[in-house]
Amino acid sequence: MTENFFASLRRLLVDDYHGLRERLARRYGSPDLATELLHEAWLKLDRAQAGGSTMALRNPRAYLYRIAINLAADRGRSERARITAVELDALHRRAHDELDPGRIAEAKMEVAALSAAINQLPARRRAIFIAARLEELPYKEIAARHGVTIRVVDRELSLALNHLGEVLNKNRRVEGGTGGREPSSS
Repeated sequence: MTENFFASLRRLLVDDYHGLRERLARRYGSPDLATELLHEAWLKLDRAQAGGSTMALRNPRAYLYRIAINLAADRGRSERARITAVELDALHRRAHDELDPGRIAEAKMEVAALSAAINQLPARRRAIFIAARLEELPYKEIAARHGVTIRVVDRELSLALNHLGEVLNKNRRVEGGTGGREPSSS
């Protein structure tokens, strides 16, 4: 019975090959993928017959289609899980760069400079900056908290960001060895 069951499924696969292929090609947008899935389904039927499994089916055509869909899902999961050599190399370089003592020291210096620059801001400007950028509060709430308009919040935040940008750029130029001078644009 097992042999007849799988023989009838394979015969149905051959007889309805074009119809199944068209449905799969429409579903996945690729006739080549549809062909590969049906070939894998054929092989899966061979393996199942060799394993001696059997079952009663109400709709063999739907069963074949479902086999092909499951194979496509398995293939998709496998491809998403696979990491390429290029991606692996990039991850390795990135991890190495992140562990570089020079970069760690540089980042610590930049954080210290940013902290000092924030502390240099006038009290209200500093509070508005912290509320907007660190606490991520809406401007309307910040304005109500400080008894100012949204326009004032926007202006204070803009002034704070300009100041912090200038301080950080100045530190980068000094650390970069340009002696604090900006390159000429002429």
